Amino acid sequence: MSSIVYLKNRKSNIIYAYLNEYVWDEVKKKNVCKRKCIGHVDPITGTIVPNRTPKRRNSPTVRSVHLCKVFDAASESLGLSDVLSLSFPDYWKTISTLAYYLAATDGELYFCKQWSKEHKTPGNQIMTVDVINDLLKNIDFNSISLFFTLWRLRIQPSDVYVNTIFFKEFYNDPSEYYSQMNIDIDDEKYKIKMDLYFSSKNDIPLCYELSDMSTGHRMGDYDVSRGSFSKLTSFLDEEQGDQIDASLIAYAKSNIIARVSPENEFVKGMVEKVSGTITNAENYRVMFGTPLFIETFMNHYKGKKYYTHVCYDTNLAAGDLSTFISIINGCRYEIESDKPVPEHQHLYDKYLLIREEDGDTVAEYNSEAIMHRNSTAGYSIFISNFTRNPTSALIPFLQKKDITKMFDGIINEYDNYALNLSTESYHLNRIFIQFIALILKREVTRIMISNKLNKIMSYKEMIKELSEIKMVRIPGMKKPMQTEISDVQRSILNVFGVDYEME
Repeated sequence: MSSIVYLKNRKSNIIYAYLNEYVWDEVKKKNVCKRKCIGHVDPITGTIVPNRTPKRRNSPTVRSVHLCKVFDAASESLGLSDVLSLSFPDYWKTISTLAYYLAATDGELYFCKQWSKEHKTPGNQIMTVDVINDLLKNIDFNSISLFFTLWRLRIQPSDVYVNTIFFKEFYNDPSEYYSQMNIDIDDEKYKIKMDLYFSSKNDIPLCYELSDMSTGHRMGDYDVSRGSFSKLTSFLDEEQGDQIDASLIAYAKSNIIARVSPENEFVKGMVEKVSGTITNAENYRVMFGTPLFIETFMNHYKGKKYYTHVCYDTNLAAGDLSTFISIINGCRYEIESDKPVPEHQHLYDKYLLIREEDGDTVAEYNSEAIMHRNSTAGYSIFISNFTRNPTSALIPFLQKKDITKMFDGIINEYDNYALNLSTESYHLNRIFIQFIALILKREVTRIMISNKLNKIMSYKEMIKELSEIKMVRIPGMKKPMQTEISDVQRSILNVFGVDYEME
């Protein structure tokens, strides 16, 4: 039972109203009265005026500003923001925000909500799942085609190369299901093929074509084709299973660059030729974070000039050697335990000496073949008919792994359930946003390289340094504050022409 009682303050003559409530006290084992002041009595009207609710205090806000400023600078210098605003007038800031997040983190879109709270983004909008799904719903093929057209006009590439990658089409790997059903499956058939076109001058992505490897059908109605480029460099790669007659490259009229095995007859003996000099200091360089030793030779084949780039990766050599020894040890076990694997027959024939002894099968290592194989570990050889600069020849091959990883990340556990990526249009639009992130990442990397910033830090280290600079807004203070900027952070901002003084 509750009631209201009135008590007068003798000093101020104000009458206060109290709410009396009886509650059971477990200790005293009886009802006790709890009294709470609910207001005061208006002397004129006699009504109760409720107490004022306590004023909510605003807390300081802490956000990162300069990371997005660096992406702004890269986007504006390329004209990317202008082309996006023309192609997607209602959504270009949202696209830019998502692309900034992907270029900075390579993370799942699901976690962009928290990132957008912690960074000052182009649209200053919180990227909730609903906002992202709304964007994926409203991007259309015509707008993407318009972007490709305007973007090529903006970049105006005189020479173009195409880099082909393959990435996952499904979140759940169908190969596991087919394995359980004892059905043979070609893993490549359940991937998306992407032909990415780049400007050879600055390695800026221009556009792309998509096709479903399981059906061979083209995906996305985009106005893109190989025939629309007058000067296109093609790439061949024996590591992907292509059988290359390298002698034909010298006679090709178009620019062709091929990665061939050191065992290829056309380049046989090149490893032995450079083995004593390849690791000299003048041959050392770092490309895309990978330390390499490279020597380039000009050769002639029946009067036709071509270039050979011999590349040696010490880290790859160590890893390759360890993996190879493990494989050969496994092959030896398969033979001696009478459990041969038909697909490994070529390894048995080349690297093992197999004989019967006292009714048992004995496998010994073919030391000569293994030593010859190990002598080429870590080596790659590139042949080009027009490209003399080894950096230009190697870039598409070196960046392929990173690009594939970026697009493979589209299919992940979090986005698979939060976003409607099972719908083809949503999935294709998600790929487009990743493409914009790739443009930004390539341009930021190019600026780092041209200013030699890559020699003192990696791309990830640069992102981390910028993310640690925080802007602090305190309620009641007109001018925001920011955390102290280190010399390293200041040098990064200077490279990108970003003003680090608070507005």
